[in-house]
Amino acid sequence: MSAMIDGYDVAFFDLDGVIYLGPNAVDGVPDGVAALRERGVRTVFVTNNAARPAQTVIDQLRQIGYPCEFDDIITSAQASASYLQRVLPAGSRVMVAGTQNLVDEVTNAGFVIAADADDSPDAVIQGYDPNLLWSRLDQAGYAIQEGARWFATNTDANRPTERGLVPGVGAAIDAVGSTVSFRPTIIGKPYAPMMEEAVRRTGAEHPLFVGDRLDTDIAGAVGVGMDSFLVFTGAHGKHELVRAEASERPTSIGWSVASLLEPPRVAAVSGRSATCGGATVTAQPDGTATVEGDLGAQSAQFDALWALCQLSWSGLVTDPDAVLDRLELIP
Repeated sequence: MSAMIDGYDVAFFDLDGVIYLGPNAVDGVPDGVAALRERGVRTVFVTNNAARPAQTVIDQLRQIGYPCEFDDIITSAQASASYLQRVLPAGSRVMVAGTQNLVDEVTNAGFVIAADADDSPDAVIQGYDPNLLWSRLDQAGYAIQEGARWFATNTDANRPTERGLVPGVGAAIDAVGSTVSFRPTIIGKPYAPMMEEAVRRTGAEHPLFVGDRLDTDIAGAVGVGMDSFLVFTGAHGKHELVRAEASERPTSIGWSVASLLEPPRVAAVSGRSATCGGATVTAQPDGTATVEGDLGAQSAQFDALWALCQLSWSGLVTDPDAVLDRLELIP
């Protein structure tokens, strides 16, 4: 039996919401990743988090059931250091507004660390640092105003904690941005450098990106022409999906990483109707939609959702809520 993953040589995975939720693995996903490897698919974990060393991420993944080696991890700190090597002369002076991990990656890439703006840095790079001092942002602003090139590992506006959201590196970037009239070059998802680094490091010929966020994971893949797979174990769900802009639409969908082992989900559109599996969705003249078929199983509801997406994305359905309300097994 064919599977969604067939034909792909590398599967790139976002972490939080895809591979784990907090301290725990997503149910069934360690076995799913193992099954992909048994089929000969290389599995690689990709994270925008520049604060933690790759080895820390590896240790966490191993602890919750994912065998992982150094080459199986790509962080935005690693991707940033690699990108700087391509765009800055060797030995350039770089000021880092981030954690020691980002300092180490930049140093290992052959750059000289500038302590502050008085060290005349050629470039400034920002990354998330929970202990960042405001004075560090002042120095970054001075350096950029004085001609240093400006880079950032990612632009995540916030990050989740057990008590709620806290400001992410995006907030620090905005603070420095208030001192100049332009924005930094961004390396992490959804921007191209991170995705291109993943392909370069793995030699992937037909990769698939698996994520739970439309605005970073899926948009990042779309931006470089890579196929993508949206899972529903994390941030975004059916309501965001049907209303997604073209730049954030996945190639396919499924409940979790384990769904990659299921047959590919294909929708056929004919006139004002779309059929996927046993579900048929029809666009009504007033922009609403109806659905026919047995929706008792979650897989059938995903078929209906995928059919609905085709009609919503084409503009035939402008009010999908009546069908979405029937898909109770999908968040």
